[in-house]
Amino acid sequence: MLAIAPLVPTSGVHVTSALLTQLKELMTTAVSTGAGKTASLLHSDDTLAALYHLQSGGELIRGRLALHASLALGLKTSDALSLAASAELLHNASLVQDDLQDGDKLRRGASAVWAKFSPNVAICAGDLMLSAAYAALASISNAHVIPNLLSLVHNRLATVTSGQCADLAARRRSHIDCEEYKAIVIAKSGALLSLPLEMALTVSGEGHWTHEARAGAESFSVAYQVADDLHDVQCDAANGSLNIVTVFSNSGHSDDASQRACQLGSRHLEAASAAAQMLPKGAGAVLHQLCHELREIFT
Repeated sequence: MLAIAPLVPTSGVHVTSALLTQLKELMTTAVSTGAGKTASLLHSDDTLAALYHLQSGGELIRGRLALHASLALGLKTSDALSLAASAELLHNASLVQDDLQDGDKLRRGASAVWAKFSPNVAICAGDLMLSAAYAALASISNAHVIPNLLSLVHNRLATVTSGQCADLAARRRSHIDCEEYKAIVIAKSGALLSLPLEMALTVSGEGHWTHEARAGAESFSVAYQVADDLHDVQCDAANGSLNIVTVFSNSGHSDDASQRACQLGSRHLEAASAAAQMLPKGAGAVLHQLCHELREIFT
């Protein structure tokens, strides 16, 4: 995967290293404890596997999006951390399950959960993180918004699972077009990328901006995946993964497939940047900066 440089938001709100440390601790606590866990089960394989995965690193992009947007919109730090933890746990659960379905043995330079433990334990670890993500929302200070948050999370997860199924099905077909490629990417990646922004806007009473947040995140997800595809053309071809360069090549554009991919990525990056800048009180500053970091890939 592409590496995104550490983010230094352009607005007055900064996601500090201390805040990110608190986020990591909250995520660890969320998967380590629970009303249903007896003392003898606190170190069961599902917990150990989830902790192993969370401690393997990651850029915390969704957590940063949630933290910055929440604080920019005036939410309490505790609420910002709860939203960030929920978003990150959902994302990491999806990674564990994706690795299992894709047969990828490595994640972040180390053994994937299913390869280190077992496929069955990976499923349990993913389920644990999904449950912990919902539990993280229980501590939001404004209890009246929690039902809306739970519904929002479910809707975005439903989109992700549909996107993953569509991706798996597409690999068995000889041809898909660019529009189907984008729909799959938006479903698989855009939903959980927009979720932290949408949650922050919902809790702050700015929910009428969620359409712009989702549009920006979805456009960025396409641009990011295109950039990743340009980097992994040969690898994706070898393992049968969906890749935009291959999509264009199979559609009769083999001579300029990479150029068309760059143009597609650039268009979506500009759309994402424009949408991010529309969000109130600088809530989209991190997304806007992500766009800036990625722009050089397409130039």
